[in-house]
Amino acid sequence: MICWGPILARSCSPSGILKALKVSHPCRSTGRPQFALRRRTGFTLVELLVVIAIIGVLIGLLLPAVQAARESGRRSTCLNNLRQIGTALENYQVSLGVYPPAYIVANTKKSGTINGVSFPDNNGNGPSGFAWGALLLPQLEQNPLYHQFNFRQACWAPENLAAARTKVSVFLCPSASGGDDGFAVAKGEGDAWNPTLSPTPYSPEIVFAHSHYVTNAGIHQPWGRITSFDDFEDDEQVTAGGETTPATIDGPFYRNGRIRAAHFGDGLSNTVFIGEHSSVLSDKTWVGVVPFSATCPKPPFPSACNSGGAFVAAHSGPDTHDRPQVIVHAPNNPFGHTDEMYGEHPGGSNVLYGDGSVHFIPESCDPFVWVAMSTRDSGEPFNWPGN
Repeated sequence: MICWGPILARSCSPSGILKALKVSHPCRSTGRPQFALRRRTGFTLVELLVVIAIIGVLIGLLLPAVQAARESGRRSTCLNNLRQIGTALENYQVSLGVYPPAYIVANTKKSGTINGVSFPDNNGNGPSGFAWGALLLPQLEQNPLYHQFNFRQACWAPENLAAARTKVSVFLCPSASGGDDGFAVAKGEGDAWNPTLSPTPYSPEIVFAHSHYVTNAGIHQPWGRITSFDDFEDDEQVTAGGETTPATIDGPFYRNGRIRAAHFGDGLSNTVFIGEHSSVLSDKTWVGVVPFSATCPKPPFPSACNSGGAFVAAHSGPDTHDRPQVIVHAPNNPFGHTDEMYGEHPGGSNVLYGDGSVHFIPESCDPFVWVAMSTRDSGEPFNWPGN
């Protein structure tokens, strides 16, 4: 069989016909059709497995870099939150002449019951209980939320509970993995200094919004303590060195505090104001303190519960109650005290200083340097460990 159409299209000469038959035409003189061989495409099973293995190795190499980039972004947000809080604290101080208290108690001797909560507790805590974060809301551009609260009533009063559950982003660190949607405040059982590990919820339920930041009370525990600026006479007396002495708060924030810039003999740039406390360790709030409440550690942290003042504040230790043992609650202490500062950033925690600067305190910080950084007027020299 000879296909003449293409041949005639090229040339009608004998040489053209022969050339077409030999080179260009798909039909040869044998009369059988000739087909061009196509190269087979695709992977063998071995090749596919090798490619998958290479991709897996690359993902394994890239994953830490991706996680580090995400953590860098989360840490930047956390730093920015602390800067905003620092600006709000300064504006509050300029407007009112003092820094806000850690929380408020109008009368440590007055007793009663509000919304199923009796007061005062063993530390003299009672209404209104509102904390530093609630007082700062106007300076944080949260005026609508601020005006939802009735500050003449207790922070846990029924009319305040809707506002108390509101999530405020500036109080939340993206690196904190223990929750940010609020938590049910629980009542501690037993001694107020050492509540049980299984507190019971209040009835009706009191839910407060989370905060991943707490104030600094200095060396001593942040509840029921006096300072030279405190009017109350019934604060807890403790025994130190064989003598009964008041455990004074020597940091910038305490119950009913009225600290001024002039009270910082160590300098604002050498005093820690605010630090992180991740909800992975225990729940904290910006709203306030409920009498007899307890803040307890979450698994796997082995520490004990603490009284309600630790919902809004932390301290460095060593407290008089920690003696004769010397216990310093440095940032990210692995024991996980619920009244220490604790961040989930690799290697340390962010803190805000009184001058508005924000720095990262490494876990390797010398504990007694941390003690010196936490006091406002103790005159301790130290080599600053942050960056």
